[in-house]
Amino acid sequence: MKHNFALIVIGSMLLAACAAGAPEGQGIMGLVLLGPHCPVVQEGVPCPDTPYETELVVTSLDGTRIIKEFSSNANGEFEVNLPIGTYAIRSPDPGGLPYCTTNQPVTVEAGAMTEVKVLCDTGIR
Repeated sequence: MKHNFALIVIGSMLLAACAAGAPEGQGIMGLVLLGPHCPVVQEGVPCPDTPYETELVVTSLDGTRIIKEFSSNANGEFEVNLPIGTYAIRSPDPGGLPYCTTNQPVTVEAGAMTEVKVLCDTGIR
């Protein structure tokens, strides 16, 4: 009986270790954009969002568990390897500005990179 319990514990630990890792080329990749930059958006006057270098976190869908921390580069680009699952992406400080999020769940499938756009709100209205 003790022997079976030990095997179950070891097996559980191995499964948890495998889930924590992610194969290269499986996860999320995308672009982080910051905006708006203009206090009043007017027709015919461009005010595009711009690439944004920032720190972000991948969390469980309910936001209670941080899965991975990462940063976008100066061009707003990022790539993060993750296990199969469904996640949320957001700013590490949910109360601060600019606040960044995907506004929808992000699903990672086996052997694939899911492309996402992360929007960061400046708070300008």
